[in-house]
Amino acid sequence: MTADGVRIVLDTNQIVGAGSRWLDGSVANANVNDHRRLLVCVAEEHAGLYCDGIIDEYLEKLLERRHPLGRARKLITYIMGSFTRIEIASESAPAPPIDPDDEIFLICALDGDADWLVSEDSDLLALKASYPRPQIGRCGEIMNALGI
Repeated sequence: MTADGVRIVLDTNQIVGAGSRWLDGSVANANVNDHRRLLVCVAEEHAGLYCDGIIDEYLEKLLERRHPLGRARKLITYIMGSFTRIEIASESAPAPPIDPDDEIFLICALDGDADWLVSEDSDLLALKASYPRPQIGRCGEIMNALGI
């Protein structure tokens, strides 16, 4: 943990789960679902981490799930404005996930010295024992750890 709080990488399922409709109103509506509550907490109280590959993945999945382009852009802008961009130096993760698309989340967490990688993805969760840091856990686990 740093002076900025806990360093956290959010997998795409956290961002998609948070939705984007709430951005048409105010962040005060953040308590509607756990993914949204976690996203807002990370953005406002901790050190969320991202890299270019993760942002690309977020936008791609939001558009695939038919989020309007304007709202998807607003969500990406919110994340980029409140999270810290990590310059990726590593070429691979020591224990890579089965799905190569998931590896960028591990690499960002490792290169960014993250405390947590939050995911609902079974392939990433299967690697928990391989990574004492960052801890890999579900949304509920990190919410409990942060007292949300």
